[in-house]
Amino acid sequence: MIAIGYRGNEEVLRAVNKLREEGVEVEVVKNAKDLVDGLFNKKYLGAIRGSLPSSEVIPLIRKRINFYRASILKNPFSNDIFLLSPVGIDEVKNIEDKINIIKYGAKFLESNNIKPKIALLSGGRLEDLGRDERVDKSIKEAELMKNRLKDFYNIEHRGIVIEEYLKENFNFIVAMDGITGNLIFRCLALVCNLEGYGAILLSKKPINYIDTSRNANWKRYYNAAKLLINKFRV
Repeated sequence: MIAIGYRGNEEVLRAVNKLREEGVEVEVVKNAKDLVDGLFNKKYLGAIRGSLPSSEVIPLIRKRINFYRASILKNPFSNDIFLLSPVGIDEVKNIEDKINIIKYGAKFLESNNIKPKIALLSGGRLEDLGRDERVDKSIKEAELMKNRLKDFYNIEHRGIVIEEYLKENFNFIVAMDGITGNLIFRCLALVCNLEGYGAILLSKKPINYIDTSRNANWKRYYNAAKLLINKFRV
């Protein structure tokens, strides 16, 4: 059985009804602690945040494991999936956090027989170096990350040009920070309605949990459940 959190978004119930019609066992959970306890106590094979507040669910999970979040979306140019991370507004404190995100995200892709093709975003085009102190810092940081990891991964840094990365079917977009990643996710998924599966947790220890926006439509909750049922095979 899988669990899905519910509070105030009827799209969750629409997804639940669709899943039950297909024979999937789903329990609707209205309390964040019950959802997290049930996941870690093995009551549920997997859990989806659904429409429960992130501010309630995420701290409870973080007490048990350290993790980052990566949204899974469909590339509008190729229809293949790609990861977008970080998307948690408070999950990246330094460059080492972003290095960990890349390592854990690449491992997830490889476990699904997908060869990682990693794109680093920064605050401007590379030729914009010198125009703004914040932009300069982001470009230099991305270059440092690329140089540290280029012997291990197919990784590129071209600056701010996310459209180029997606047109060339990069499957792992690494944003400058969690706020930037969250804004990109909201623009692509919640404004432009790009199809997605929610956000997986990237950590040393795999966990059958998918984070979803409170404002998602039923298809996104449905897709998240399907991803759990298929044991994260995309």
